Amino acid sequence: MKNFLPLLAIPLLCFSAAMPAQSGIELRLSDDRMIEVDLAEAKLISELKGYAIIAGRTCIDCDENTAIFLEKIDDRDGEPVRVPPDSDEPPEPEEFARLESNDAGETEAAKRDRAQAEMDGDVDGVTDIDLSGERFTYPGKYRDYLSKKLVEKTRMFYGKCHEDSPALLWLSEYRTEKGWAKEEYLLVFRDEGIEHRYNQARQPSIYYIENDDCRELPGVDTTTEP
Repeated sequence: MKNFLPLLAIPLLCFSAAMPAQSGIELRLSDDRMIEVDLAEAKLISELKGYAIIAGRTCIDCDENTAIFLEKIDDRDGEPVRVPPDSDEPPEPEEFARLESNDAGETEAAKRDRAQAEMDGDVDGVTDIDLSGERFTYPGKYRDYLSKKLVEKTRMFYGKCHEDSPALLWLSEYRTEKGWAKEEYLLVFRDEGIEHRYNQARQPSIYYIENDDCRELPGVDTTTEP
């Protein structure tokens, strides 16, 4: 099965002439160690299996909405070190499509998830590509910046939100010509990499949001970007 990264995870570029975010902004991790990020208004949301989950923006005084970013952190001699991606740019979605799924070393849970996705006709995959710098939707209600009509409702959960595994989960609804359409995007942090699953018109993982260790990030009321 080919790996796939849906539109939710496609990096969104800021086309305004605003200044880029300052570099070297420090965030304090849960154990009081520090990590540097290049984001404005950066805020640490959680830490999941070697990744810091951060809210922020890539520019200052611009129309860009706050988003969710992943930053891979490496523990060396007791100090967290930001792991830079292989290139200056985040991985393009087509790179995921070129990766063949590798079952070697997969956990039983990952194999079950992959088999279930194949049966359901959904798209999934496990990748060891560093997702640092990828931009994901911040939860909330989004209104069209011109018409002010509500066009998107997204909830986000983090923690043990898939069986007993650390995960990020987005449950979204989008306004279409035929009404509201549901979608789900799930990132599961496994030993062999990050498993990503995308379900269109279905939200099967809603079952797990009642877990005590699955927390919801409060959403915002805002407009879409111009």
